[in-house]
Amino acid sequence: MFGDKNKNKSKSKSKNNNDGNIPRPEFMQSEPRFSTTEAYTDDDYAMRSSSAASPMSPYNYDPGRLSGEGSPMMMSPWNQTTNSPFSKPQWSQHEEAPSQNSLIGSLVREEGHIYSLAASGDLLYTGSDSKNIRVWKNLQEYCGFKSNSGLVKAIIISGQKIFTGHQDGKIRVWKVSLKNPSIHKRAGTLPTLKDIFKSSIKPSNYVEVRKHRTALWIKHSDAVSCLSLSSDKTYLYSASWDRTIKVWRISDSKCLESITCHEDAVNSVVCANDGIVFSGSADGTVQVWRREARGKGTKHVQVKQLLKQECAVTALAVDPTGTMVYCGASDGEFGI
Repeated sequence: MFGDKNKNKSKSKSKNNNDGNIPRPEFMQSEPRFSTTEAYTDDDYAMRSSSAASPMSPYNYDPGRLSGEGSPMMMSPWNQTTNSPFSKPQWSQHEEAPSQNSLIGSLVREEGHIYSLAASGDLLYTGSDSKNIRVWKNLQEYCGFKSNSGLVKAIIISGQKIFTGHQDGKIRVWKVSLKNPSIHKRAGTLPTLKDIFKSSIKPSNYVEVRKHRTALWIKHSDAVSCLSLSSDKTYLYSASWDRTIKVWRISDSKCLESITCHEDAVNSVVCANDGIVFSGSADGTVQVWRREARGKGTKHVQVKQLLKQECAVTALAVDPTGTMVYCGASDGEFGI
């Protein structure tokens, strides 16, 4: 009843206005899809003032509208859902959804170049040329610790131990305090002072590292560029610009083997399953090695050369199955 009463009142008002020949004002079109101002005629005004201008009227017919779109049920605001076939959202859900690969934040600490990253649980470790190792949590600085010398070129974590490789050729070992996880204490250096002293007694332990220069084979004579752990977390591999890879037993911090594997600086070393190790060098090659047990020590045998190119190999990564090796090079190209 109330709907009919309002409808008749609307018709009566329209009729009285027409009988009086009252001049009609010009209405400005305010819909955003129109860019010009448009004046309406008397006939247009009558149609818009009366119930004939409802969504179901021929005057308001939209050829692009689906059948049933203009019905009162479909035009009801309680029925305007994204699942309705008659709803016309201004943008799609695909456009609203954020990109799956997007930057969520930046960590800024003006201490020079960042050379190394390592993640453990909800913590991120960063190494720079300031000799500091910073620890971040939830995009905020959590704590930090400092080495005495040598910028931090590599970081790797094994349980409660953190190994850092430095420009001075040393590998430093740190432990997380059990009472306070934000405190990191230095636990030692590889090789240990004890092993250096014992090895220095025998002349046969010295090898030529450069022209007219010798050093103990258990020590790196140039920057440590990369660190990697064996799949069983038993061995630590360190690559260096001195063209060697050294193998360390984590349980007693002993250097078991030194592999002279490339003709130029070794930039990357990565371990796969079953004792397979990959190395990448500035000489443009990627080598494959297999670890074999020899008494209490190890012996690595070259399996094959995967790659030979003119530009330096700067980074390597291997998939969990060990069947795919990814290679980054100094010319900006990425190989698989």
